[in-house]
Amino acid sequence: MAMVSHARLVFGALGLAAALAACAKPAHEIAPTPIDPVMFAGKSCSQLVAARARRSQALIFAGMAQNQVSDDDRMRTLGVPTPVGTLFDGDREPEVARLKGELHAIGAQMIVMNCGPDYR
Repeated sequence: MAMVSHARLVFGALGLAAALAACAKPAHEIAPTPIDPVMFAGKSCSQLVAARARRSQALIFAGMAQNQVSDDDRMRTLGVPTPVGTLFDGDREPEVARLKGELHAIGAQMIVMNCGPDYR
C-alpha cells in the first residue's frame, strides 16, 4: 500500500513539473536563436538599418503576443500554471527567439561593415 501512494506522489510531482515547464515564457526570458551574420553580408549600412527596424518592430509585436500567452498560461486555472494556454493560444517563442537572433546578427554585421554612429 505504501508503495502505491509513493508512486502516485512521484508521478504527481512529475506531472506538475511537466505542466510548469510547459508554460509559455515571457518574451524577456527567451534566448535568441543563433543566426550567422553572413546572412546579412552584402547589405549596405542603410539596408542593415532598415532590416533592423523591421525586425525590431516585429519583435515588439511578437513579444507582446508572447507575453499575453504567458500571462494567460499563468492565470488559466486560478493561478496554477498549465500548458493549456500554450496549446490553444499559439506560443510565439520560436518567432521571438528568431527575431532576437536576427537582431544580434544584424548588429554584428553592422560592426563588420563599420556602420558608424550615424547608423546607431
